[in-house]
Amino acid sequence: MANRKIKKIDSSEEKIKKLVNFVLEYRTLKHLPRACHSYLKGPISENVAEHSFYTTIIGWILALLEGGNEDKIIKMCLIHDLAEVRGGEKNLINKFYTNPNNEVKIIKEVALDYDLENLFLPELLKEFNQEKSLEAKIVKDADVLSQMLLEKENFELGNKTAPKWLVQSLIRLKTKAGKKLGKRLIEVRGDEWWLKIDKKYPLKTKFL
Repeated sequence: MANRKIKKIDSSEEKIKKLVNFVLEYRTLKHLPRACHSYLKGPISENVAEHSFYTTIIGWILALLEGGNEDKIIKMCLIHDLAEVRGGEKNLINKFYTNPNNEVKIIKEVALDYDLENLFLPELLKEFNQEKSLEAKIVKDADVLSQMLLEKENFELGNKTAPKWLVQSLIRLKTKAGKKLGKRLIEVRGDEWWLKIDKKYPLKTKFL
């Protein structure tokens, strides 16, 4: 699938209507809260769209660190939670106690509804769910590391249960680079990056 060349799709009025509807459906992820909030209990929350964005950035980084197919990894990260628009967002406990939605079937329907066969959405999601390829393992680690960002932020704002979540998330990481990033994420202060910038230009920094 990775070596297939994506053909240019038509831009007919009917096709444009379907593409706009696809984008509108995908935007619904912005209004879909993460299912972990009821157990992590704040103070910071995020929606699935935000989570997908962070997953994509981290996946991009891991692709370079692990030598995976960068193009495939970025695409897989972007759509790994797309089925949740129709199937709902579930946390790990929900998934353990309930029959999981057939996400690949949902994505096949999405691709059919909007004529998106050339994007190979079901193939990408199926590969992600199987977690056998290097790319799928990288995206899964990016997914976990994105969750760790939320846990880290909650911990630094006083959530006393968040450290335990961080430890459990760290255990779930599989790639060598993912484990290194996870370990460092737990150790570092969340504001270290901007303090270094502030120290770099102490006399030039002005506050309004």
